[in-house]
Formats: sequence, C-alpha cells, structure tokens
Amino acid sequence: MNSKQVIVSAVVGSLAMFFGGMAIHAKTAYAGAVAKDVIEMNNTAAFAKHKMGIVMFGHKKHFAAKPDGHGIACGECHHDKDHKALALKQGDAVQGCMECHKKAEKPKKGKGVSAADDAKLEREYYYGAIHENCIGCHKKAAAGPVKCAECHPKKATK
Repeated sequence: MNSKQVIVSAVVGSLAMFFGGMAIHAKTAYAGAVAKDVIEMNNTAAFAKHKMGIVMFGHKKHFAAKPDGHGIACGECHHDKDHKALALKQGDAVQGCMECHKKAEKPKKGKGVSAADDAKLEREYYYGAIHENCIGCHKKAAAGPVKCAECHPKKATK
C-alpha cells in the first residue's frame, strides 16, 4: 500500500468510526435515556413569548415509587392518539407533546361554541394538551396544583 492509499484508508476509517459513534450516541441518548429529575417546561416552539413563569416539572417525583414519589406510570402522561395510556417503562423513547398537539400559542375561545367542542379544539394546541394532561390528572387524583400560580412561578421583574 502506498502512502496515498494509507491516508485515504485512515480518513475513511476515521469517518466511519465517527459517524457510527454518532449514530450509536443518538440512539442511546434518546431511546435509552434516563428521565431527568426536573424538566424546565420552556417550549419556545409552542410559545414565542412566555407570559407566565416557566414551570419546573418534577418528573422524577411523579414517576418515582411511593412513598418518595407519586408512583405514576409513564403511560399515564404519555398516551396514544385515543388518550389511552402507553405501556412504557423508563428509558423507552417517547414523542414530545407537539408531535400530535401541533398548534402553537393559546387557542382563541369561539363565540357560541359548546364547552365540549371548545375542549376538543383546545387539545389541538400544545397549550391545551399539556394543561389538560396535568390539571386533569391533579383534579382526578384530588392532589396537586390546579391554579396557574401554583405551577407557574411569578416572573422576575427587571
């Protein structure tokens, strides 16, 4: 093998190792990831500007077993298109809420629209879906915050 072939082989081999490593990292970083303890709910795709303080969601506290946590199964929050719980375990890949609830910002209330139709429309929005998921669960369990200021901290004044 001449020196040119050695250099080309080394470059090709290095690139293969680099991109192969990146593919493995990407797969494990998403699919096998351990859930964060606290998730900052700062979704800039859903809201151009946050009017309320950013919610700091205690993810680990929700899924950790009782008595240290609430013992909520992953599928109770991460659901299918029919709002049925998914059979998930920690480390499984999950879609973000905006994969299905694609509309950004806050929906406008329609005049003369029934409460049921209004609720259905609201679920098309990330805003409506995330609030229904969290507040709905808290109301059903008769535990946890249900008012805006109980989740959204007061914004710091500048």
